[in-house]
Amino acid sequence: MGLLNRILGLKDIAVSGKMHVNTLQKSFKESFGTEIRIYKGLNTGKGSRKADGKATLASICAEGMKVQDIVIKKSNSVGQIEQQLKEQMGIGVQIMLPDGKKFAPNEMKLKDVANQA
Repeated sequence: MGLLNRILGLKDIAVSGKMHVNTLQKSFKESFGTEIRIYKGLNTGKGSRKADGKATLASICAEGMKVQDIVIKKSNSVGQIEQQLKEQMGIGVQIMLPDGKKFAPNEMKLKDVANQA
């Protein structure tokens, strides 16, 4: 995580359906120091497909879902954010630990994820 973030603190991210997948991924990495994997639709398990980075979030949401704007807050837990994106935007995500090899525990706060090694 960058020195500036450590000095100023983590910042919340406003997310809308017009946002592109790679914009959200870049903002998430800058704000929370870790990767967010974004999938097309709700499936994040076996057979899931990663979303195209150039696609908007509204274009990859599950069929029949209405996309609502949300704010990803540093005080939320990993599980809360994953659930919120699923329910309010119709997209599946997985938040990773900074090493990119393991999923962040659902009960961990976003502000604490970057400190895991």
